[in-house]
Amino acid sequence: MNALQLEFGLRGAGVILLGLVVANFVAAGRFGYARNLAGAEAMVRQIFYVHCAYIVAIIAALAVLCLGWPHLLLEDGMGRVLCGFFGIFWGSRVVVQLTYYDRELRRRDRGWDVFFLGVFAVLSAVFTLAAIFQ
Repeated sequence: MNALQLEFGLRGAGVILLGLVVANFVAAGRFGYARNLAGAEAMVRQIFYVHCAYIVAIIAALAVLCLGWPHLLLEDGMGRVLCGFFGIFWGSRVVVQLTYYDRELRRRDRGWDVFFLGVFAVLSAVFTLAAIFQ
């Protein structure tokens, strides 16, 4: 793979990542985060929301990096390390979805399940390829 192909792949990953940012807000309503956390202790509820906010912020920052400055991920050792990390990170997300999430919920929403498996597999592949072929 050449640098132009890798840059194009990273920009595509940036678009996908922006979609994940939006999906996190949709998921909050769809899965009733507020309703389901209403009975939790205040600290548990606050930790959950803070963790969600930080995860969304990291995904958004990675999207901005991929869209605006993909060459920074392709220039030196640090870019290779970051790409390798995110390749493993998104690959592990595939494993989590297949092994941890409730099978009945996944079966009930099979279309979304397959869609998000594809999204996470593509992200893993793009970042892994960028790490390997620099």
